[in-house]
Amino acid sequence: MSFQCELIRSSCQENFETLVINNGGVIYPLCESAEACSCGAENDVNIVTNTNSENVYNFTIGLHNECKCDFWLRLCQDTRGGEACDYAAEYCCGDYQYKIYVTLLPVLDDIDDQSFSWERYYHDYYIYLNSPSCYCDFFNYAQNEFQHKSKPKALNISKEFDPSCGQSWSSDSEDERTSLQAIYEGTNGQNWTNSAGWMDDTLDYCQWYGISCDGDKRVTGIDLRDNNLAGQFPVYTRTTTPGTSVLESMWAHTKYGLANLYSLKKLDLADNTLTGTIEYLPLYNLLSLTHFDVSGNQLSGEVDALVSPSGTHADFSNNRFTSMRLEMYKVSPVQTLRFCDVSNNAIQTNATDIFDNIPPNIEEFFASNNQFFGSLPESLDNLPELRQFDMSSNALSGELPGFAESILSLQELDMSNQSIGFTGSIPQDIWRLQSLKILSLAGNKLSGIIPPAIGNMVTLNELDLSSNILISSIPSELGVLVGTLKRLGLANNRLSGIIPSQIGQLQGASVLLNGNMFRNSSTAPLSLCLEREVEDCDLANDTTLCPIERNALSAFYDSAKGAEWTDGSLWLDEYASCCNWKGVTCKNNQVTQLNLANNGLSGRMSESIGNLTFIEVMDLSDNDMKGSIPTEIGLLSELTCLCLSYNAFTGAVPEGLGALAGLQLQSNRITELPTIPRLVGSIDKTSAFVSDCGVSSAFDEALECDNCTMCCNENEDCYPQEDTKVAEWGLNYGTFAAVLFAGFIVLCSAVVFFSYLFSKRKNRGKALTMSKDLRLKTDDNYALNSIGVGILTVFVMASEANLQDDNIDIQFTWKCPRDSDVCEDRGDLTTVGWAIFAVLMITYLAKDIISGSKLIYHSSKSRHPLRSRIRYFIGGISTVYNKAIATSNTEIIVNQ
Repeated sequence: MSFQCELIRSSCQENFETLVINNGGVIYPLCESAEACSCGAENDVNIVTNTNSENVYNFTIGLHNECKCDFWLRLCQDTRGGEACDYAAEYCCGDYQYKIYVTLLPVLDDIDDQSFSWERYYHDYYIYLNSPSCYCDFFNYAQNEFQHKSKPKALNISKEFDPSCGQSWSSDSEDERTSLQAIYEGTNGQNWTNSAGWMDDTLDYCQWYGISCDGDKRVTGIDLRDNNLAGQFPVYTRTTTPGTSVLESMWAHTKYGLANLYSLKKLDLADNTLTGTIEYLPLYNLLSLTHFDVSGNQLSGEVDALVSPSGTHADFSNNRFTSMRLEMYKVSPVQTLRFCDVSNNAIQTNATDIFDNIPPNIEEFFASNNQFFGSLPESLDNLPELRQFDMSSNALSGELPGFAESILSLQELDMSNQSIGFTGSIPQDIWRLQSLKILSLAGNKLSGIIPPAIGNMVTLNELDLSSNILISSIPSELGVLVGTLKRLGLANNRLSGIIPSQIGQLQGASVLLNGNMFRNSSTAPLSLCLEREVEDCDLANDTTLCPIERNALSAFYDSAKGAEWTDGSLWLDEYASCCNWKGVTCKNNQVTQLNLANNGLSGRMSESIGNLTFIEVMDLSDNDMKGSIPTEIGLLSELTCLCLSYNAFTGAVPEGLGALAGLQLQSNRITELPTIPRLVGSIDKTSAFVSDCGVSSAFDEALECDNCTMCCNENEDCYPQEDTKVAEWGLNYGTFAAVLFAGFIVLCSAVVFFSYLFSKRKNRGKALTMSKDLRLKTDDNYALNSIGVGILTVFVMASEANLQDDNIDIQFTWKCPRDSDVCEDRGDLTTVGWAIFAVLMITYLAKDIISGSKLIYHSSKSRHPLRSRIRYFIGGISTVYNKAIATSNTEIIVNQ
């Protein structure tokens, strides 16, 4: 209403009680101007006057008008009764027909001559055409509120009359069948999903799909939900034009549709494609209608939740309505309505107008996703039964009402996501709502602190205060709601300080804390980051508040049965940095070493170990860890030393460990080693790559490991796996022995040859002092008596040193201690032993060596037959195999 119109209306209101309204129905000019200014010419009423016969005069008054109803109703309420209420009743409740019956009666003019004349007598008669129930409610409202007895004051009619609150319509079975047929025709019935029985004249309409009837075959229920109804809402869908002689009740039978089903109790037309507006006034005659559901259509215009006098359930959700009205003069549904849903429309209405007239017994009110504006009343004392209240996603503003002062029965309160937003603080006494299960105030401009007493709301399932400007820290008292709270939304505020560890104990809850100022405080509680108790937490992926490495180590702790460790100091502490945990070393707050050797670890190694991306050294040796080594360990590009020895790991070792400088895997049950190049240890090269590749093995065959630097057997004895000089030359020992033997033969042959030449030259021209036969006999006796035939024996297989061969004679004298990463030779063989061996060998074999050399020399003498010379040459060759089988000084001496 414009400012000028409001001034005129105010003047009308101030002077209304002193105004005189003419009997002809002429409104005082000032009020008439106010009405015209408020409603405009488009809202002029249409008055029809006719005469059907000589004796009957009909005045059909077309008064129903929403705008003029609002104008006069407001004036009625402001003036607390009076003539304004009479006009409000007519404009709000609609058309009626006023009839005048004329009777001609003889009148005696002169007694003496008995002359008489005919005079007309007028008898008034009124017929309410649209809604007698509406009139009845309005009159009761005016009487109760203002002690005013309303009187119809129809335009151009001076007669007054009382309403008949007992007046109602009824219909017979034929009328009900016709009304159902009209509904079918008006809502595209031929294309319904299910139209079984409809329009079948041979079938009782009570058996038609979706129809319920009482014992008198009156329709009591219509359920055509999700049935592809289309077209206008079927209040009236068929009109019959009456004749010139109209009986008093004829009007009720000239239109057919829902409004003629006077025994209807339940109407469900949800989830169809009905369009247009709803004509509510005729529906107000359906005195028994309690359930009205038109949700999920394409209806528009205005919502009138007080659709019928007995209404308890009204659902207008998911349509295209743009306005809403609740009129207190409809006293019947005001008392009966319990459920109202107008959510998901486009309603632009001041919330104050709604709550001024909201039914006091309402229990569930849903109005989310609309465009309601304005503020809520300071108190909702007039709604003592309200249990569910949802006005989220609107344009409300102002401060929150004192909910706890009035509606302690409230179970769900959702005022979230207002485009303008509530301001001020959260009421400190909100905890008094002890029945509240859902409290959502997100998406507003609320400031101040979170009331700690919210922790006393023991039935609370959901608390969402996100996207406000709340400050200070999260009260630890919220942790008291463990077991009941399933959603805690505090994201996008200005909260700071330490996040209470109690928040991490909210079992099964979703916790939203992002977008605050916690980063300046400390890390989030470990239990919250790990989502141990909570269902999920939006901080779990925040690497500042929930460091990845701390999460990874925590998962490792659980998987390795950390509760049973010998020393788990500070592990899983809610706030301690993981750099302070037992066995963890950091550099620049990044984990670089994990040393938990001999610490009682068991269980399995967690895949989360792959998140320790900066780790360089990992020593988990001498524990009882089982299972396979996770493949993620191969992703640790910075890892240089991995020691997993003396555990019970099984399966294959992952690939990707080629960058290591040290890898120790002995004394496990590993079945396959990775393909990696030969490692060069940073401390000791023989301990760089240690595995169970020695014999005897716990498996059928020892592990194949060409690049291992140390091989251990099932007895935890080890031996270095080194390349010999022969191997470095690219030869095996068979080839080397053949070459060596051939070279030796060549050398000996050369010695024989040159000795022969020297002997010839030396004895040329000299007389022999001993006969040839005697010399031959002497050489033969020397050869037989000294050493006989010596055979060169090269122990090729032993010298080859294949540590995976069960037939080798090598003794495993090395040990790789559990408490050290360097392997040691525990054999007693020393340099002193070798020196004694050399002396004894020289002493014991000197004669043989000299004799052998002499034999070779004799083989060069030409005086000997060729056969003898060959015997001398071969017998002079011998060797000794000792080193490979001696483990101590005593053994090397004995072996000689």
